[in-house]
Amino acid sequence: MKRIFSALLALAIALSLAAAVAPVRAAGGKLVAITFDDGPGPYTNRLLDGLAQRGVKATFFMVGSNVARYPDTVARMYREGHQLANHSYDHSDFTGLSDSGVRSQISKTNDLLSKAAGKGSVYMVRAPYGSTNARVRSLVGAPLVYWSVDPQDWKYRNATTVKNAVVNNAHDGAIILLHDIHSTSVDGALAAIDVLQDKGYEFVTVAELFRRRGVTPENGESYSRCKPNGTDLGPVTSPSISSRAVDGKLEITLTAQPGAEIYYSLEDGNLNQESKRYTGPFTVSTPCTVWAVAAFNMNGSRSATVQETFTKPTAQAPTIQVTDGLLTLQTETTGANIYYTLDGTVAGLDSAVYTGPVALTPGTVITACAGGGEYLTSSQVQAVYSHLGNFFRDVFPGQWYYPDVDAAAAAGYMNGVGDGVFSPNKPVTRGQLVTLLYRFSGADPAAFGESPVADVKPTAYYAEAVAWAYAAGIVNGYENGKFLPDRPISRQELCKVFSAYLSSLGVEIAAAPGAADKYTDCGSISPWALPYVEAMTGLGLVQGDTTGVFRPAGTATRAQAAAMLNRLAALLESQDGLEPAEPEPTEPEPVQPTAPESTSTISN
Repeated sequence: MKRIFSALLALAIALSLAAAVAPVRAAGGKLVAITFDDGPGPYTNRLLDGLAQRGVKATFFMVGSNVARYPDTVARMYREGHQLANHSYDHSDFTGLSDSGVRSQISKTNDLLSKAAGKGSVYMVRAPYGSTNARVRSLVGAPLVYWSVDPQDWKYRNATTVKNAVVNNAHDGAIILLHDIHSTSVDGALAAIDVLQDKGYEFVTVAELFRRRGVTPENGESYSRCKPNGTDLGPVTSPSISSRAVDGKLEITLTAQPGAEIYYSLEDGNLNQESKRYTGPFTVSTPCTVWAVAAFNMNGSRSATVQETFTKPTAQAPTIQVTDGLLTLQTETTGANIYYTLDGTVAGLDSAVYTGPVALTPGTVITACAGGGEYLTSSQVQAVYSHLGNFFRDVFPGQWYYPDVDAAAAAGYMNGVGDGVFSPNKPVTRGQLVTLLYRFSGADPAAFGESPVADVKPTAYYAEAVAWAYAAGIVNGYENGKFLPDRPISRQELCKVFSAYLSSLGVEIAAAPGAADKYTDCGSISPWALPYVEAMTGLGLVQGDTTGVFRPAGTATRAQAAAMLNRLAALLESQDGLEPAEPEPTEPEPVQPTAPESTSTISN
């Protein structure tokens, strides 16, 4: 039975949660948390059966002495995803207890709950009778949760009365108070749930109600509801389980939504706070079963448990190689078949089986996987034999830079970084840029001496190019006498270098004042760079992205460099017969392994 003090209830309502986080997505449906006090008892398992049939998660504020009497019921609550919470050990009024007495009531019950939820779990508290004060709030060490809907089921002991009271007073963000120690309360609660679900209400735990609305309850604070605030972070989705064969074992990878932790087991599905936490791929021997759950809080804010049984290893993904238009496929998994397609569609067990080299026509996208027999199907791998006869693993038709990269590679200006990898979104360094222009120019390496800067070693791949660029006046380094070959070059610096290259060829570059005004970030272009950006824009060598942004200080990428080289070639062909010399075959250009990946879609 509850002694509800009007002043206390007014205080609880006044402390109800407010919006604290900007919406992540449009608000979802109506959320409500249904809670049960004083149990578990003889009717709780019947209640759990009904909640399971309806897909409802509840919060149980339990009395420790009853937790000790019904440990299997508490374990079932936790296993089925309900939230366990603390309602004292013997339903004593906290305001009449000493400090040590309050702490004992909380700690004894927490210890009993942790036998199901695991050590380290966090339990919200509801003080018996709703009776609390500042001293009690400072002692409980947890948020205090009260209610905004009270059908007084302990008083009326009538299922229909309970149902009607819940239905008539329910509201979005409500916390409903009921007692699972009364049979009539169980019947009334389930009947009310049926009606409210038909009205579009979604039942969640108290922890989920707070999380879904982007609010973090604080220890010692009192809450009675969580009003709609325009935020709904959505439910916790179950993690995905994937695998691949590694050195005769199966490597397991678990993936969950951002911010959620993953708990897993290879023994059984009874996951709790003490279960293993996923930190990265791990290997197992088959056969085995993996159980996993994603959680923001294992006690009341977690997904359904997923499991997957592996009875055989996954085949190693095949490698694709194309030489002179001839396709070869290989896998390191002995006995596995290789399946492939030549139209860009997903490969699978119903695709063509590789039996030997296949002649390709330019413009073919190859997709392959390995598997069959005693092996699970591997991941997909893909490559392209391009329209101009190049082999790429990371450049495909449909990407904005595909024609430019294909043309630059076919012309010999850019040769990728080895084994079919072009790295289109990797930054271009200063050393790489002068190497590309040097190759583009077809200059005689014997005509230049050693590099005039100390930070360019004679053995560096870019040494001849730097010497050429200094001799031609294309670059002049920094005031400290260094060239800094490994430093990524910005887009506005790129314009200056290309302008200097054209001047070294005797191409007259007309000033184009105002040409950069079309860029929405024109004001961010450095004053020293503005004439070069305008000139290169006027010549059509740079264009900005599809939204009109230039990003002058942004790192230039290899794909953008390829586009500029192709435009430069076209420009030179129109300048009185000036054309780039035919490049000599060269080694792949090194790419700095630590350079950050760019996601820019700028088309130059």
